[in-house]
Amino acid sequence: MIATYAACLRRSGHILALMTGLLLTGFTPSARAERAIHVFGVFCNAYEGQGGAINEGVTADKFILNTIFTEYFSEQSWGVKLNRRTLEGKAATKDTLLAEFELFSRNVGPDDTVYVHFSGHGVIHDPASGEQFLNFVDESEISRNEWAESIAALPCRLKILITDCCSSYPPEFVIAEGDERVEPWKNLYALLLEHEGFINITAAQPGQAALGSSNGGFLTINLESDMQRYSSWEKVFAETQKRVETETEGQIRMAGLLDQFDPQRPYAYSLGRRIENPEDQDLARPSTFEYVIPDSNVRELSAYELRDMGLQQLYLARNEIFARYGYDFSGAFLQEYFGSLSWYQKIPGFKSPPVTPLEAANADLILKIEKDQGGPFISSKKVMPGDQDGSDSFPDIFAYSSQRALSRSVLQALSPPELSIARNEIYARHGYPFTSRALQEYFATKPYYYRDPSAKDPAFTDIENHNLWLIRKVERINGGAYSW
Repeated sequence: MIATYAACLRRSGHILALMTGLLLTGFTPSARAERAIHVFGVFCNAYEGQGGAINEGVTADKFILNTIFTEYFSEQSWGVKLNRRTLEGKAATKDTLLAEFELFSRNVGPDDTVYVHFSGHGVIHDPASGEQFLNFVDESEISRNEWAESIAALPCRLKILITDCCSSYPPEFVIAEGDERVEPWKNLYALLLEHEGFINITAAQPGQAALGSSNGGFLTINLESDMQRYSSWEKVFAETQKRVETETEGQIRMAGLLDQFDPQRPYAYSLGRRIENPEDQDLARPSTFEYVIPDSNVRELSAYELRDMGLQQLYLARNEIFARYGYDFSGAFLQEYFGSLSWYQKIPGFKSPPVTPLEAANADLILKIEKDQGGPFISSKKVMPGDQDGSDSFPDIFAYSSQRALSRSVLQALSPPELSIARNEIYARHGYPFTSRALQEYFATKPYYYRDPSAKDPAFTDIENHNLWLIRKVERINGGAYSW
């Protein structure tokens, strides 16, 4: 990790350390609501030479940011549109950014929210001025101050700029995590739609390096976690700042580099403000806020409106059809989610809700879309080793964990054995030769598993590495990995 960090710091005799994740969108008018959230993402994950040491981490930042806007956002429930645009790879250049940002600026309305997250290299050339520059994959640069001024000038209610990057003059430096449980849906709504002004956060104080690893930047990892945990930007930033500083100090101490580096301390230029009386500005939360699809019990759904929803939102939308009747869910994830909603009244032991033909058709359609996307979000039938009852076929806990990022909000609801199986499903897809007899017998029944004695160090994809890191993180929070 330290070698990776050191490589990140030195390019052409000076440090370029900035992690850029910018998410942008084009506005699409909606008959249901005029408000929109525009997300523009710039992920500089195609640096060459020594600067490429951060490419994996920037890609991980992309997965983390995408999770927020695929799994925790609902156009139907929130009454707003979501518009997204991502720049990454060789397209993450200054010229492309400026062109796209100019087009993007045309589509912003007065009640809208703009969310910009940048991950990549960055540097302060002149310590006296303290001006930070963001460095793109083609080595072009842009002044962060000038870009922030452009964002602050957008004619909308709330602007958010997050730059996970270094603010360093010479040298630099792997991975932060929060241990608390997360409840993302309501908090994210408050952060994006019940604040105004300019949220302007960067990863480190002037003169400091921004630290990270192949799993993402310290700022991005903690900020995404705290955005799920708190409903005000002041609280989000305070908690993120505190933990990043503590955790980077620990990393630097373990590396024996306390005499060379200071703990990273994120910096906020401004944090906007919470709107105290949203009703006075016609921003009251819609009455349907606690539903993913509020009218799925009275209206025929279409595949078109479902296709852009994330697996988590689809899963919740399908199950809220049954929850309206007081269905008693077996899984901890659904128990916790619906138990937090004011309208849900569980009927203990109730498993046969009298759904209408319309509701049944909507549930079937949602399930079809889930399967088309590689889901469902989590298997409703988890058969653990030793409890298979002679079944020849049983699903993976996460059938899609090699194709798309997992969500911490569901992982935290799994038991230690379930987490272990979810992690080893990824290994099994590569033919990993398990030594545990229980895991050997368990995966031998999977049609995709072929034991390869040489596959002891699989070549995981970026998504698989991210998911393995996240599962291990939740396992540590729960006291360690389960032993078979």
